[in-house]
Amino acid sequence: MSAPRLLNLGCGCRFHPDWLNVDLVSRHPEVMECDLSCGLPFAEASMDAVYASHMLEHLERHEASSLLSECRRVLRPGGVLRLAVPDFEAMARLYVQILDGCLAGDEEARRRYEWITLELFDQLVRTRPGGDVVRYWAKDPMPAEAFVFERVGEEARRAIDALRAKGGALPPEPQGAEAQARFRKSGELHRWMYDRWSLACLLTQAGFAQPQACGADASAIPGFAAYGLETDEQGRVRKPDSLFMEALRP
Repeated sequence: MSAPRLLNLGCGCRFHPDWLNVDLVSRHPEVMECDLSCGLPFAEASMDAVYASHMLEHLERHEASSLLSECRRVLRPGGVLRLAVPDFEAMARLYVQILDGCLAGDEEARRRYEWITLELFDQLVRTRPGGDVVRYWAKDPMPAEAFVFERVGEEARRAIDALRAKGGALPPEPQGAEAQARFRKSGELHRWMYDRWSLACLLTQAGFAQPQACGADASAIPGFAAYGLETDEQGRVRKPDSLFMEALRP
């Protein structure tokens, strides 16, 4: 029996050798370079599963729709598409809860308020690498630190520790209109946000069936948790602020 064909799109630094790992820029021999805006260079019905983590939100909505259509094309009938995106619903619910606490005089809510607004807006509007998030992370102590670590996970905790070890040195701000334009096209910005309803609708419109939210370690992809793409060796979720959703190619 042949091994399953597994495709990891926009993998960044999180990939596994059992998968075909693809990103715009390869930083490792296991990663294939591919501009996903030009479509997927794979045959129709050639993949058993396609996975993309925290990549879809970096695309314009029409680009996201086109990519999902390509994912459907390369999946075999019955193949699984798995997506992870920032969970807009969870952020919005937390924002309202924290805002209510602020207005009621809750000091812990007031400490948390700046972070939840950064989660919602910063990566949509930032004009410099890291935006105001890295400036917040550079604070030592950081307001509502336990809450922030709960939201961003261990990978971001290591980034925060590295930033503080450098004395909080921040990336330079792009100077001039041309540099700003290059930054806005660099892929760092979020172009849209998704919740359970909007992501399921997008999948259905692309021709997928049975879109369902799921847990970080729950999947219709056989043995998915063992690949360590969503959870680390201790079982901790790498990106706790995520919405995980899967759908099938009919």
